[in-house]
Amino acid sequence: METLKIVCSECNSVNTIKTEVENEPLLCSQCQADLDNPFPVEVTDESCKIHIDENDIAVLVDFYSTTCGPCMAMYEDYEDASLAFGLTVRFLKINADKHQGVAKEYGVSALPTIIAFKKGEEVNRISRQLSQVELSLWAESLI
Repeated sequence: METLKIVCSECNSVNTIKTEVENEPLLCSQCQADLDNPFPVEVTDESCKIHIDENDIAVLVDFYSTTCGPCMAMYEDYEDASLAFGLTVRFLKINADKHQGVAKEYGVSALPTIIAFKKGEEVNRISRQLSQVELSLWAESLI
């Protein structure tokens, strides 16, 4: 039986789930939050690293600023794109003004920058505003 490690979007604990189990809710073993929650997760430097390093599913990280026009214009498209990906791609958002450690570690110098990770490794990045369709196609390519 195949298993996946999934980081809880609420408490950041690492959960091991069985992929063949259907029609059962997938709840965090620590806080009972829904592990299949598709909405983007607002993260800090520490929780971002946990999601990047520990999730077996692909991770998209949106580095943004509340003072960046293109970042704010992409907000709804990023959220809407995430809804189709539940347990296949985790969408993260990190405010690069407040949490500069991860942005610095990955050399983010322009906003918005979205970086794709698989198994803890960066596989692609784009530094511009993307539409919902572009984000969805990119996420689909990571599966």
